[in-house]
Amino acid sequence: MLRPGDTALIIGLGTDLCPAARWQHLLDRFGEKGPRRVLHEEEAAYLLAGNRQRLPERLAGRWALREAFGKALGVGLDGWSWKQLRYLDGRVWAEAELADLLRTRGVDRLHASISHEGGMALAVVILEGTGHHLD
Repeated sequence: MLRPGDTALIIGLGTDLCPAARWQHLLDRFGEKGPRRVLHEEEAAYLLAGNRQRLPERLAGRWALREAFGKALGVGLDGWSWKQLRYLDGRVWAEAELADLLRTRGVDRLHASISHEGGMALAVVILEGTGHHLD
């Protein structure tokens, strides 16, 4: 949390590209099990209820978001629950143990953007905070 006189810093920056074709293959092979395995139930339900033609690119965007987040955090996809990173209507947030982990690393705010074009999804994640670690 910012204290009087603190300056917000970029603590982490991550980007990732993911092909929609990868998710089309996973949907063809596993159906709805794939999205439900990596996304929070509410996020998976939201995407699965939407436009089915755009589903592979939207899932690619959500996966790219998780990859970009892991890069920004400096740990990749290990050591945190993918389902605890949420993205809805352009807003990103962390829940439960993931939110606690971010607080211990001095991260106060998350910023993310997802874009789709030409069968690819791009995600950018910025972790912002003071860098004050909580012990």
